[in-house]
Amino acid sequence: IYWNHMPQSGVQLKLDRSGLVTVFSGATEIGQGSDDVLVGIVAEILGVEVSDVHSVTGDTHLTPVDLGSYSSRVTLMMGNAAIQAAERARALIAEAVSRKLEVPQDRLTFADRRVFDSADPDVGMAWREALICAEETHGTLGTVGGYTPPRSAARFKGGGVGPSAAYSYSAAVVEVEVDENTGWITVPKVWIAHDIGRALNPVLVRGQVEGSVYMGLGEALMEESAFRRLPPKRSGALVHKFPSLLEYKSLTTHDMPEVETILVEDPDPHGPFGAKEVGQGPLLPIMPAVANAVYDAVGVRIDEVPITPDKVRKALDDLAKGGPGRYGPKPFPEVAYPETMLGPPPWEGGDGKATNDPERRRAAKLEQVKLS
Repeated sequence: IYWNHMPQSGVQLKLDRSGLVTVFSGATEIGQGSDDVLVGIVAEILGVEVSDVHSVTGDTHLTPVDLGSYSSRVTLMMGNAAIQAAERARALIAEAVSRKLEVPQDRLTFADRRVFDSADPDVGMAWREALICAEETHGTLGTVGGYTPPRSAARFKGGGVGPSAAYSYSAAVVEVEVDENTGWITVPKVWIAHDIGRALNPVLVRGQVEGSVYMGLGEALMEESAFRRLPPKRSGALVHKFPSLLEYKSLTTHDMPEVETILVEDPDPHGPFGAKEVGQGPLLPIMPAVANAVYDAVGVRIDEVPITPDKVRKALDDLAKGGPGRYGPKPFPEVAYPETMLGPPPWEGGDGKATNDPERRRAAKLEQVKLS
């Protein structure tokens, strides 16, 4: 969430007598399936097929503002905006059809490319007829929707950093086989469970989860940015040791293990139809799960990624010599933290007014002296 007073995502709908619906959204499809989610949500609410809905996305010249495809925000924010736009369109159509059929609006159902009386399904009209009826009543049909997140309850400095309207959780179990002679790690199988809220498109969701497993295993086992220092005569700068993507290894189909995906569905009240993110969450537990599995297999701890055969061998040698059997950075780097704030921070029972501003600190100390 970026705190401001404007919607974080917007959607516009255009409906016409041909029966087609065009949805405009600034959310960008980068392979995660957001176009399918957008079209599916609109089709669900209007009771039509996804083939009846066309999408125009990611074009800032034509679409309303969306803050971007990152941070697992698209389905939740774009989805809620799409629901609002589609519900407004449905209300316009229902008003016109209600008059035409002399049926109360609250009894009208939108499904199977029809708008009909839920008490008597034979009384109704086809979707295209309903659009013509609505256009006769209201003129050219178009609606808009937006999503503005709930305000933060946090009153203290920093309380608005990194918030979300909904949070998801993942758990992973990784099976590894480690060759003690070479340190080579093989991953036969991964079990991954993700709290999705509700899967709007189960095929897309499973693809995202398994893609996260793929990325996590790459980070855990082989992906690395290594650097070397040029000689002083050549500036002494740090440069990539392997500047070609041919040297930046990632898993192939031969390396990818069997993945058992478990979708945990508990609809979230803030998500569209209860949905939450699936773009990043399943990635996070893979690296520590691999590290724990290596420890379970051969009794050594690798404290950095990637966990490569040479690191496993060095840790095994250290263990054989009576050492702790660990490999990785020894000390925690020194960090020049600023002076601590006056009084305990709010999460430890402070008043939420702690500050590093010298003048305000002095004034606060004087106030404390007076009170004491």
